Amino acid sequence: MESPIGWGSWFGVALPVSFISIILIWGLLLLSYHPERCAEGDGEIEIRGIRPTKEKFTVEQWWVTFVCIVTIGLWCVEHSIERWVGDMGVIALIPVLAFFSTGVLKKVRGLPYILITSSWFSGSIG
Repeated sequence: MESPIGWGSWFGVALPVSFISIILIWGLLLLSYHPERCAEGDGEIEIRGIRPTKEKFTVEQWWVTFVCIVTIGLWCVEHSIERWVGDMGVIALIPVLAFFSTGVLKKVRGLPYILITSSWFSGSIG
């Protein structure tokens, strides 16, 4: 196998493909839903503004934001800290452990735990 692809090469392919895909999907949505027509068939479409939320962030919301930012940051520097954390799958455990141990996520009936455990073990198998 040749040397791994770099960020620049990856973005050189991914960004144009993503941009073209978004434009095509947008066009498909325009063709499918005809936004120039009102649902009732009369008048113009009214776009209502979204009310800003008046509620402040709760402690749980700050905790989730903090854990997500730390996890993303660790993924960004994973190559340089690999000898301490091992694989990226170990970093992926941080939110699961942080959210279940603090009670942000509770045992939910019907939650497919096989998805959670498979994400844990995906790093070890390849």
